[in-house]
Amino acid sequence: MKQQSKSHPLISTVQQFVKKKKLLRTGDTVIAAVSGGVDSMVLLNLLVKLQKLWDLKIIVAHVNYQLRGKESSADEKLVQKTAKGYGLSFYNMRSETKTIAGLRKRSIQETAREIRYSFFETLKRSHNADAIVTAHHTDDNAETMLFNLVRGSGIDGLAGIPPRRDAIVRPLLCVSREEILNYAKEQKVKFRNDSSNASEDYTRNFLRIKIIPMLQKRINPSLNETLLHESELFRTVADFGHHETNKVYRSVVTSGTIDLKKMRTLHPFIQQSVIRRLLKEQMLEPTFAATASIMDLMEQQKGSVFQIHNAWIAERLADSIVVRKDSEARSFDFIVEHEGTYSTDAFVFTVKKMPLTDNKIRRNPSVEYVDAVKLVFPLLIRTWKPGDFFFPLGMRGKKKLSDFFGEQKLSNEEKTRTPLVESNGNIVWIAGKRLDERYKITDSTTSTYQLTIKLNGKKNDHR
Repeated sequence: MKQQSKSHPLISTVQQFVKKKKLLRTGDTVIAAVSGGVDSMVLLNLLVKLQKLWDLKIIVAHVNYQLRGKESSADEKLVQKTAKGYGLSFYNMRSETKTIAGLRKRSIQETAREIRYSFFETLKRSHNADAIVTAHHTDDNAETMLFNLVRGSGIDGLAGIPPRRDAIVRPLLCVSREEILNYAKEQKVKFRNDSSNASEDYTRNFLRIKIIPMLQKRINPSLNETLLHESELFRTVADFGHHETNKVYRSVVTSGTIDLKKMRTLHPFIQQSVIRRLLKEQMLEPTFAATASIMDLMEQQKGSVFQIHNAWIAERLADSIVVRKDSEARSFDFIVEHEGTYSTDAFVFTVKKMPLTDNKIRRNPSVEYVDAVKLVFPLLIRTWKPGDFFFPLGMRGKKKLSDFFGEQKLSNEEKTRTPLVESNGNIVWIAGKRLDERYKITDSTTSTYQLTIKLNGKKNDHR
């Protein structure tokens, strides 16, 4: 990589960081992830200024999540216009993010992340690109570390945002948001402000707006830089843990079963790492609670069981611990696209629209009526999960399903067998047990949907 002369200080800083961390090579084809915000627009500006120096081929990628109406469209237009002005190829993807998040039972932020990286990876493969370049900076790293610390994500979470993860590289991780803003002002870089960034409803925004400034004022003015250095230290520790775990894992874990005799020869740090890897292999979240509880099973008697998830358990056997699906649980996840009858091994569900006059009060817990205007298709019929809540009919506030089930004195099997009817990310009906207050029939209701559930119905084709 050639040396740059008489460049802006920010360009020099980024160039040195890229060289030190070996993020890009001369002649690389890169996918530049550009949202239209100041960070990514400055990233694109820097890449263009270094394009000839590094002999880069730059492809601009933008995702319109369609979450902010006209604002989202304006973001897309700015990125497209800027890419055209630079003479760069532009690729755009539009996504119904909110709907997809509801169907996947994930937050909008998690869903948006999955959507954009899937799009970037597709572009990378189709163009045989060398790297996907994102605009994360030191402030993003600080937010991530604090978020993971509070959430309890272990050493891996405290490692923060790495300069490189596979093909994803972050050349701005050496500079702050303030430096980026100053550069944008000095170089007259056009960008758009995302109005949602000002909302404290999002955890990361709350950390950025409230918590981090307070920590900088009261404890450490250079907090972001300190956390960047700390993240490198934690990353080294995490890498060491993964390295040591890889050496012993296959001799300790076989088909989801931990050999306790071999497990006890390991250091507790490696034992925890083995458990977290086993949980990840089973597509389960390696939370502190799950890891600690499985560690505790090592000292408990044969037959002891820990409920990891509503469909997964860890069971202590004579000389081992097995992580497996609960044979008594029957979890399900079924999409209802329109009116009709839908049958599965677990239930038969019918949704039928009818005039309000046909709605008669019945003493049948398997039948419920909801305001048709408020129900949005597709519906999702699913098993409950920790953290679920709803607004019980007749109550003003929300209630956790775990508390509701506790009041109903349901067993784990009964909880898992109880279908939840979900619309647009909200629980409409705990089938056979309680309607959500938000979907009840009111004086302004003109038509209804009749919902009917029958557990353990015979399997037929839906119509």
